[in-house]
Amino acid sequence: MERATILGIYDFIGYSLCRHMLDLGVEIDGIHQSGNIDDYFTEEKRLEIGRNANFSEISLQDWEAEQAEGFLFVTLFESLQNRNGSNDLLKVLLSKLEDRHLKKLPTAVILPAYFAQENVDFREAETKISTYIGNRESTLLTIYLPTIYGPWQPEECFFQQAISHSSNNGRKIPDLSKWEWTHDCLYINDAVKTIQEMAESGQQGQYILASGEQDRWQQCAEELIGQEAAILRNEVVAPVIKETIQVRTIGKNEQISKGLSRQKEHFTRIQDSRV
Repeated sequence: MERATILGIYDFIGYSLCRHMLDLGVEIDGIHQSGNIDDYFTEEKRLEIGRNANFSEISLQDWEAEQAEGFLFVTLFESLQNRNGSNDLLKVLLSKLEDRHLKKLPTAVILPAYFAQENVDFREAETKISTYIGNRESTLLTIYLPTIYGPWQPEECFFQQAISHSSNNGRKIPDLSKWEWTHDCLYINDAVKTIQEMAESGQQGQYILASGEQDRWQQCAEELIGQEAAILRNEVVAPVIKETIQVRTIGKNEQISKGLSRQKEHFTRIQDSRV
C-alpha cells in the first residue's frame, strides 16, 4: 500500500492508524471535519504528525472525493461512541461516500462493536451507515472493534476515567457508559496493525476483532481499580452478534500492564504540558 485516505484522521483509531502507516512509509491524506474549534488533544495530535512530509490534512468540507487515491479508511469508532453528539458529521460523510469515484476504491469502515449486535436502536444517520454497509457488503471491509485502550484513549472511556481519577488521588469507580464494550478489549497498536494488515491483504466482508482471551476487559479494569472491579461483572450480558460477522482473533496481545502503563504515562505527559 503506497497511498491511503483516512476519514476521521483525529479520531482515536484514525490517528493511531495514520501514525502506524506513516511509519511504514505510506502517503496519507487525513480528512478532518472543520468548522468547530479544535480541542487541545486535536492540536497535540496535529503537532505530532503535521511535520511528516507524507501527511496532508484536508477539511471534510473541502475534500474533493474524486481526487482520492489508494485505500480509503472510514474511521467512525470514536464519533459513533459519542452518541449524544450531532449527526452533522455523519450526514456530510455519507453524502461524500456516495461519490461514484469513491465506490471504486478499496474501502475499510471501522465501527464500534455495539454496531455488530442484533437489535440495536440506531439514530437516523447510524441507520444510513448500516444501509451503506449492507449495499456495499461484497466490496467493503467492515471491522468492528471492542474497547480499545492505550495512549489517546478518549476521556469518556472507562479506563481513561479510572486513570484520571487515580491521578487526582481518588479511587472512585467511573460510571460505565452504555456503549462501553466490556466483553473484550485490545491494545491500540495491536488493533491498528491488524486493520492495516487486513486492508493490505485485500480482505472483504465483516469482522469483529477479538483478543482471544477470556475476561480481558475485566483484567484491565482490575489492573486500574483493583478488586473493586469485581462489581462490574454483574453488569456484563453476553452480546448477540449478527450471523454475517466473522470473528478475527489477533495474533498477539500486548501485555495488559505494559499497555496501561503507556496510557498512564501518556496521560501524565499531556496533563503536564497543559499546565
